[in-house]
Amino acid sequence: MSSGITPEDWSIPIFDFMNVYYLLILSILCSFSTSAQDRTVGVFLNDSSAFNGYTLFSPVPDRNTYLIDNCGRLVNKWTFNSVPGMMAYLHDDGSVFRAGRIMSGFGAGGSGGLIEKKSWDDELLWSISYSTDSLKQHHDISVMPNGNILLIAWEKRSVPETVQAGRIPESIGSNGIWFEQVVELKPIGSDSAEIVWEWHLFDHLVQDRDSSLNNFGIIHENPGRLNTNFQAFNPANPTIPGNADWIHLNSIDYNVQEDLILLSSRNTSEIYVIDHSTSSEEAATSQGGRFGRGGDFIFRWGNPMVYNSGSEADRLLYSQHDAAWIRENGVETDEISIFNNGLNRDFENTSSVEIIHPDFDIEGYRIDSLTNQYVLRDHISFFADQELNFSSARLSGAQILENGNLLISSGNNGTVYEVNFDRDVLWQYINPVSQIGPVSQGSDPFLNDIFRAVRYPESFAAFNNRDLTPGEVLELDSPFSDCVIYSDETSSTKSSLDFSELLVYPNPATDRLNIEMYEKPEIQYRIFKINGELMGKGYLNAGEIDISELDAGVYILKILDENTQGYFKFLKL
Repeated sequence: MSSGITPEDWSIPIFDFMNVYYLLILSILCSFSTSAQDRTVGVFLNDSSAFNGYTLFSPVPDRNTYLIDNCGRLVNKWTFNSVPGMMAYLHDDGSVFRAGRIMSGFGAGGSGGLIEKKSWDDELLWSISYSTDSLKQHHDISVMPNGNILLIAWEKRSVPETVQAGRIPESIGSNGIWFEQVVELKPIGSDSAEIVWEWHLFDHLVQDRDSSLNNFGIIHENPGRLNTNFQAFNPANPTIPGNADWIHLNSIDYNVQEDLILLSSRNTSEIYVIDHSTSSEEAATSQGGRFGRGGDFIFRWGNPMVYNSGSEADRLLYSQHDAAWIRENGVETDEISIFNNGLNRDFENTSSVEIIHPDFDIEGYRIDSLTNQYVLRDHISFFADQELNFSSARLSGAQILENGNLLISSGNNGTVYEVNFDRDVLWQYINPVSQIGPVSQGSDPFLNDIFRAVRYPESFAAFNNRDLTPGEVLELDSPFSDCVIYSDETSSTKSSLDFSELLVYPNPATDRLNIEMYEKPEIQYRIFKINGELMGKGYLNAGEIDISELDAGVYILKILDENTQGYFKFLKL
């Protein structure tokens, strides 16, 4: 007995064969037609409780920067002659500042080198190159209220300089060692700038291997300085020199209220705060400025092993991006948000968003005298999971919106989510712009990475007296028109509860929390651990909550009705 095609099968009439062929082609075409109706890019969800505004992003492989509304429709576009390097920001006058990539022999992931300013109408107003054989802007910029630009740049020092600074000679590879600098540029005319302030990491090092060289000291006792030989060699192979791109800063943000600069280092898994109130001369020393520390770090957090003040158990950041001051009504607070990529944190490289509140006052940041670790007042971790998987090993960002929601940019996936503290997805957008431009709805985008996205509120000054009439969505051939923009009048983010009249006491509490309002509609409550785990919920009819079963610690109380939500922190003794 045989199987398969027999000689008799070869005698199928050609007419029948062609019918089979045409049916096959028709079936394929029908499947394409069906898949074209599937939503694969653009806006997947715009809930009425999402924060209404305009989202700015620059796809990594594309030369355009896009501003879209909550339905993914194009509101404005700026076209450049280079791919991003990497961020763009709206200024309050309606202009866009953007870093672009200059191709050269010096650079690595996140290379930039070109800073440009364009008007709302896409007219080039100012452009400058910050790229040489030994210097190159990269990753991020921060636009100050006065129109000056803070940037981060690689700074290659000579081998003799680096050795004299205490670096192990054998750890210096053929590409040398790239330190980092922060520069404040004041634009002049249309194509030049003046450096009005600068800070160099090279001035703030410490090493404990050779007392005859510069920067000798006890690393643990110098938290304001960086260990010159941290990861001097490739961790995977100690016989190979470490990465020339040693520190790999990937974000910079400016706190106008406190005159501070916040930096993020992927390679050390730490964030740093430096004092901008110093002069450039003071910033090169450990004296001067508002806090008397010169250009030394006045705060660092994430991986105390870097300065010999902790173990792996104390590590909390893993190759993070986008350390940013949390803003309320456009004003910087002391709190910081971070997209914690989670690279090598666990088997799945689980990402999270960290929200930290350092212990900060007019005297500066408080440090524990025993551990030399900086003290936090609060710390909340918002983890990705199987249902909300925003994990991304690289790129990415997190923005705390004015309604308290999180705007999470999962960079590797080209996806942006807005979520609330209950982990409800309120807005989801997949970037439809790939390496070849916008793709058709129904097709899978390829190489649609974004560095991160920024949401601007409708009230942002850049939108005053602008024509914000939206155009079409970015994706091609989209049959969907079911998205609705929820205005201020209809958005459920608008409160029917006046939280200014709400009292939560006592705090700290032992057995009960009392909730007191002048008007007492039927409202609900949720209690969360600081890691986001739900510990209790119910209706607040009695005006009090039994917390006797909770362990001692810090918790988040959420109070909500059908229209709004508010969050309160309390300590359970």
